[in-house]
Amino acid sequence: MKTMIKTIAYSLMAAALLLATSCTDEFLKETKRDAASSDYLNTPEGLNSMAHGLTGVLQDYYARASWNYIQNGTDEMTAGSDTQGEVWNSYDARISPNSTAGMFDLYYQWIGRANTIIAKADVLEGSALKNETLGYAYFTRAFCYLFLVSQFGDVPLVTKPVTEPEREFSRQTREEVYNLIIPDLEAAYGMLTGDARQAVTNHFTKYAAAHYLAKAHLWRASEINNDWNAKYREEDLKECIKYADIVIAAHPLVSEYNDLFNNFTEYDSSITETNTEIVLAMGNTGYETAAMIVGADYYQMYIPWYEAFALMKRDVPGGRPYQRMKPSPRYCYYLYDLENDSRIWKSIRMTFAVNSCVTNTGRAKSTLTLGDNTKVIAGEYFPSDEGEYLSTMFIINREDYGQKYYKDEVVKTYNGVPKTPYSRIDYRTGKYIPAIASLLVYDEPGGSDEPIGTCLIPRQDERLYCSISKFIDGATPAFANGSYRDVVNARSAEDYFFKAEALIRQGKIDEGLAAIQPIRERAQFKAGEERDHYVDGGQAYFGNIFRKDLKGLDHNCSYYPQNSYYYSIGGWDDPAVRAAKNATASSLPLVTKASYPKEDQAIMSKLGYTSDYDKALCFLLDEKSREMYGELIRWQDLSRTKTLEKRLYFNDTAYSKQMKDVAGKSVDYFNGRAYESAYGGSFDPAVHYVRPIPQTFLDNITKDGKPLTTEEKNAMQNPGY
Repeated sequence: MKTMIKTIAYSLMAAALLLATSCTDEFLKETKRDAASSDYLNTPEGLNSMAHGLTGVLQDYYARASWNYIQNGTDEMTAGSDTQGEVWNSYDARISPNSTAGMFDLYYQWIGRANTIIAKADVLEGSALKNETLGYAYFTRAFCYLFLVSQFGDVPLVTKPVTEPEREFSRQTREEVYNLIIPDLEAAYGMLTGDARQAVTNHFTKYAAAHYLAKAHLWRASEINNDWNAKYREEDLKECIKYADIVIAAHPLVSEYNDLFNNFTEYDSSITETNTEIVLAMGNTGYETAAMIVGADYYQMYIPWYEAFALMKRDVPGGRPYQRMKPSPRYCYYLYDLENDSRIWKSIRMTFAVNSCVTNTGRAKSTLTLGDNTKVIAGEYFPSDEGEYLSTMFIINREDYGQKYYKDEVVKTYNGVPKTPYSRIDYRTGKYIPAIASLLVYDEPGGSDEPIGTCLIPRQDERLYCSISKFIDGATPAFANGSYRDVVNARSAEDYFFKAEALIRQGKIDEGLAAIQPIRERAQFKAGEERDHYVDGGQAYFGNIFRKDLKGLDHNCSYYPQNSYYYSIGGWDDPAVRAAKNATASSLPLVTKASYPKEDQAIMSKLGYTSDYDKALCFLLDEKSREMYGELIRWQDLSRTKTLEKRLYFNDTAYSKQMKDVAGKSVDYFNGRAYESAYGGSFDPAVHYVRPIPQTFLDNITKDGKPLTTEEKNAMQNPGY
């Protein structure tokens, strides 16, 4: 807390110095200064400049490991092979007061900056900059407190600038925090401009404020606050719908789902960064030279160890394989209507291209035995490393689509690398596919209908899997860089879900379900659309301004423009079947409380939902996942609705107290090894719906001028930590 307070107090003065200087000869003169000046912050221009700097909070949201807080340990995501995210997925003892100070302190720093601007409102009187400056400050303070209250519950309310060390702090209730958040957002909404054509990247707008107002009202009305929110609930739901409608009208949906993320070809001008659906985005700058590395790296958290795939290496179109998170197979691959819902095929990379055959001398000269037992020279059979030939393909393997491969029928691994069966031909190129893997695997005929593993790969090798592809950046100067792509913080599709949920909570279930039908209609394949065509940001490699200089692990291309649609639903070997499906539009019918999709019915059954409300909310959360899978919103949605505990059923590495997985199994499906953790995993609903208050905060605050006693610290800590 000392560090936090000092940062708030002194960073303002340092910022003022930076803003007041310029790159002239005078700048080079040495002048002795014993004290920093904050005079610039006593001008409208200085405060406005500081206000625009507040948009930096968006970058910190993605660049400071917040993905641990907001995506890991849900039904959507389970831990990959890298152990840094495992603690957040398994809810074990390493989630402690010693692990949460980073985001806690960081957000109070931004709150401190916003408070400084708000406290100087009189400086802005009569200035044309007043509304924008204060609007940015109120928005930032509310944005930070909305994150803090969703993660930590009761938190300290700091509403005045901290200009000197202060140690007397207490925690205020969730109710008090929301009673600051909502008026702040209302103030921002009234002050910020409302031209929907204005820039939304690194700019706070009226519609961004409206989006977060809809969210804040809905969150306050949610189950996690049921012990105190009854008096607000009715008005909150009305306000949620009002503000959601405002955003929906101002930011229309794009017609093509790929335009949201995957049709990325270059920075700043791609439709993924300029489409109408974006309400708020973090923009990265400085990609013109390879030396200017300022991008976010969270997108790499999803990327598997794809260099282990057949005839492959790391490269720019594939990105750096951090392997922190992967889609939970027993949720992700059962969630979608595989035949009619295009979103799974446009959200997940299931194919990888040969990118290390011709340029790898050893591999180029090696002999391959194909499915027809002919032998070929690798470099001659695959004469390009530029994304032209399929290396590895994942199929989904769902029984309701005529597939149910068992563990003895799928490809095994050798030292972590799949053997190469070359058993099927890629109809796109006429070449045999080096490796085909199954995302769902079953035990043996007559056994359980539950899949027995997260992949064909045994558990001890979690490196090989499919990744969320929405954020891949093939335009970077090196695979190890972070991304320079804009990061979407808010898009209007989520406002459809806000409105739908509010209507469901009002008891208008069919009206609420109908409210998200435009989202489902957008998800359908269009007539004439090639359902097996695949695109993601890896394609930007071909227009990469650094491409001519890429060498080593950076050059060549793992992006492959075809998915495994027909291999997963059938028809891969029949051109007529493929042509007929491509020619027709798919259909996702209107959902009512009397008619839910079979995928959702199965989920409701597994989770034991029977009431109209529970089933409707279950469907909404499923549909939101289909639409926004991996977009770093899931943990808050499950925690605020108190559905996290049940939905961990689908996360087969989030351990229970008894060290069984949440399906009730106590040993590894493949090798019989018992689940065990040196830390003791356990999701506990009495504990884990909030994060622990940082120990550094408790150690540094005082009460009546004295450090807190152990008992006082325990009283201020969230239960169970």
